[in-house]
Amino acid sequence: RYTKQYRLRTTLAVVSLLLATLTGLIPPFLAKVAIDDGVRKGDLDALTVVIGVLLVAGLANLLTSAAQTYFTGWTGERILADLRNDLFRHLQRLSLGFYERNRAGVVISRLTNDVDALDQLVTDGVTTLVQSGLTLVGTTIILFYLDWKLALATVTVIPLLVLATRIFRVRSARAYSQVRERLGLVTATLAEDIAGMRVVQAFTREPRNQGHFEDVNSHYREANQQTVVLNGLYFPFVDFLSAAATAIVLGFGGYLVFDGQTTPGTLFAFILYVSNFFDPVQQLSQLYNTFLA
Repeated sequence: RYTKQYRLRTTLAVVSLLLATLTGLIPPFLAKVAIDDGVRKGDLDALTVVIGVLLVAGLANLLTSAAQTYFTGWTGERILADLRNDLFRHLQRLSLGFYERNRAGVVISRLTNDVDALDQLVTDGVTTLVQSGLTLVGTTIILFYLDWKLALATVTVIPLLVLATRIFRVRSARAYSQVRERLGLVTATLAEDIAGMRVVQAFTREPRNQGHFEDVNSHYREANQQTVVLNGLYFPFVDFLSAAATAIVLGFGGYLVFDGQTTPGTLFAFILYVSNFFDPVQQLSQLYNTFLA
């Protein structure tokens, strides 16, 4: 609904995003062609052509990525500005009973911290979601197109990845829920203490308020610490699976090359595409963290 009045910029953002994703998938395949048709056959002309196409693809990726970043950011910031205005307009219409039941700091936290989290989600998250998803699908299709045997060997690590990701999602949801709740309490405590500073000083409650804030802040730190531990376990594990997949590609792919069932260029392209496969997984997981925050 918020994108309707920015339809042209939104369309340009989507188109440039698709083109950036497509041009990002081309270089590893061109590397395969360069090795198999240029280097192995000693064909300098073919190698020169492939290098030229590779440079054009790189330039196209640069331009489309820059355009996508600009149009997404332009549209996203205006949508968030409209959202803030609508939220404030909505607050003006709420009854006094609402403000008596809810602490002012919690309401302020919704209008600031939560909208800031949406800022990351809208400007970067949508791009990451679409681009990483398309990269995963596109990489998988290309891997099976290049060599289905080697592709099947490569995806043997996927069940472990799916299991780890499922555990990470469940526990992250619980941890970030506590972070949001306790951040609201921190903001509420700050707002109330600062707004009532005259009363605090009049009754010399500074030490008591300091102790209360330190207690609230400690609970917030503990909630954040849980997310740090989860990230510290999950993302290195994904890196390990990426290294394991690369080892499988080198081992089984090397055997296929020795046996004449595949080419060195295909093996080299597989190594590059394996990195393309696991990077989006980490980006999507990080996006999930942003969504929860």
